[in-house]
Amino acid sequence: MKVCYWGTFERPYPRNSILITGLRQNGIDVVECHFPLWQDGFRYNKRTLLSGFRRKLRILWRALVGYPKLIYQYLSLGEHDAVVVGYLGHIDVLILAPFARLRQKPIVFDAFFSLYDTAISDWGVTEKESVLARILLILDRVACNLATIVLVDTMAQKEFFCKKLRLPETKVRWLFVGADDSVFFPTLRSEGSDTFRLLYVGNYVPLHGVAIILQAARLLAKENVEFWLIGDHHRDEAGLQITIQSLNPDRVKFYRWMPPEELRTMIAEIDACLGIFGTSGKATRVIPGKAFLALAMGKPLITGDSPAARELLKDGETAILCKLGDPQALAEAILRLKADPALQAQIGNEGNRLFQNHATPKVLGSLFASIIQEAASLQR
Repeated sequence: MKVCYWGTFERPYPRNSILITGLRQNGIDVVECHFPLWQDGFRYNKRTLLSGFRRKLRILWRALVGYPKLIYQYLSLGEHDAVVVGYLGHIDVLILAPFARLRQKPIVFDAFFSLYDTAISDWGVTEKESVLARILLILDRVACNLATIVLVDTMAQKEFFCKKLRLPETKVRWLFVGADDSVFFPTLRSEGSDTFRLLYVGNYVPLHGVAIILQAARLLAKENVEFWLIGDHHRDEAGLQITIQSLNPDRVKFYRWMPPEELRTMIAEIDACLGIFGTSGKATRVIPGKAFLALAMGKPLITGDSPAARELLKDGETAILCKLGDPQALAEAILRLKADPALQAQIGNEGNRLFQNHATPKVLGSLFASIIQEAASLQR
């Protein structure tokens, strides 16, 4: 089977790179027709990348240059079975649809998330009944309806898409995010430490609940616990600066974004990884990439309890789950894990076993190949 991966998708973004790698590991011929619209996109949230008139103008100019190139590449492409539009690709689907229809090829759209849900419900950019909110909801619906099959990352997300976007269940599929097991794998710690170290990695979007993590750090100020936060632009987030100023800098340390190999080294030196703790609807429907990094490296994971989390994880067996949006609950979960080295080892080992069975690129690629094959059969 030959698949065209088309659009302005972020090539380094784990969701895209894992699925492309997984398809190739399963013998699928993947041809990339790609224009890098979102340069360094996955390091920052899109709200940061689109802030300011100059940045908006730059993105618009790159889009005007990029899309004609992509259309030419696709029309010049030889025979293929299907087209995949990766994240972030809502506009891409609208541009591609007439040309895919011309060539009678199915579109598999990895929507990954809803623009409306992210901008309105999670980020709170504007009111739910505003013109912008309606435009984003329409864009979600149109892009998904133009696709043969829509892909999301959890069963909970699928249910949301079917209900909110009025999509038939047969049109929506889901695959976990996973992690790159060629980079992230169990690694020996270089040195022992009496300090219990926790790590958060991400771009500080609201659903991550970074404020909850920092408030938990303040509650644990007298404990021998250290928090490492990796990511960019944390000081740009409203409300975080005041909390940061009140923290002990010896117990809460901030690091800039780093390449995957360096990130692996950092994860190897910590005792547990932190997932997400926000309270938005989206936070209850996703299992973030950072959770899969913990599982891939055999590190205990502490994350918010949600319907999505329970699709994969079991409290006390493959992760520690705590109430979303509750700093006290997070602090108690951290102390629970810190006090029990045997539990740390058990959760780390069982979490890695879970990852090997359900979330490696090869496993996800095999499942994705079946979804694409189904889309191709529907087109015939």
